[in-house]
Amino acid sequence: MTIRSHVATRLSTWLSRNRAKLIQAGRMTVSSLLTFALAAGMNLPQSFWAVITALIVTQSSLGSSLKAALDRFLGSVLGAVYGGAVALAIPHQGGVASAIALVVAVAPLSVAAARSAGFRVAPITAVIVLLSTTGSTLGPVAFALDRILEVGLGCAVGLAVSLLVVPAHASRAVRGQAARTARLLAEQLDALGRRDDAAIDAQGLPLATRRSLDRLETLVAEAARERRSRLAAAPDAEPLARTLMRLRHDAVMLRRAAREADLGPDLATPWAEAAAAAARRLRAIADGLEAGTAPPGDDTVFPAAIDAYRAAIDDMRRQHLTRTLSSDVVGRIFWIAFSLDQMRRNLDDLAERAAESAASG
Repeated sequence: MTIRSHVATRLSTWLSRNRAKLIQAGRMTVSSLLTFALAAGMNLPQSFWAVITALIVTQSSLGSSLKAALDRFLGSVLGAVYGGAVALAIPHQGGVASAIALVVAVAPLSVAAARSAGFRVAPITAVIVLLSTTGSTLGPVAFALDRILEVGLGCAVGLAVSLLVVPAHASRAVRGQAARTARLLAEQLDALGRRDDAAIDAQGLPLATRRSLDRLETLVAEAARERRSRLAAAPDAEPLARTLMRLRHDAVMLRRAAREADLGPDLATPWAEAAAAAARRLRAIADGLEAGTAPPGDDTVFPAAIDAYRAAIDDMRRQHLTRTLSSDVVGRIFWIAFSLDQMRRNLDDLAERAAESAASG
């Protein structure tokens, strides 16, 4: 391989891996330039606020852009109107008067911001209207109106760019994130089947799974916002997220029971086969989610593995081997069987949710 072809291969790999980030950078660049041009054409006195707003609103998905635009615009309008009213009602030229005006302006808006994250920008906007030197030159009313126009322009352009320039739908990102979560759960089950509990901690799989689910919850909320705004026709992704949360709970219960129970030679092999079968089913469903295709039909391998585990327990009981075990160990052995059954039902539910997602496109 020549140096040129090697560099081309490395560059192609890097571009493929960072495609989403590069597209987002391009959207933000287009958004800022377009906003700057429009603000200059409208002769807005502080066009940089419009550009900043456009950059904030141009998020990685339509759902997040909608939320950012709504929060930014409502917070700015509230802050500008209230800050302008305080500036008119309380003359302030510095000193104690300015301090009093600042308290009257900031305190109520800070309470609103503490109650709702959507109003976080309101007290900042009020302070700008109240204390800005430009505000004192133009007057509080004119400055507040300019501020609303600047923010409104930035929100409009940011939303338009997010919608028209290589739009990214949160509903599509949900499937990819769900697939990543399913694969993390599969890795945990593989390690559990090997009785390699240390590998789970060493790789940080529980924490990675929790963070993946947190990200999935965020995307589900963004997808719901897109659906309410008629920007996407995907089905409700909340059931998909709930099923993955239940599967995470199943994995936690299986890990706790398997770690504290001495399965011995009679149950170690059927347990390992059951855990491996569940991991394979999870990966098959994850592949379907990622590709946007329906996962394989009814699984027979995992149920058969559960039956084999239960049959091994029955053999131990017939041979009176369970009499030598403590009641806690026996309880955990049966608890594993119960948890495996619960996981089978949740995997079937996950496959149905993945099929619904694939059917919607």
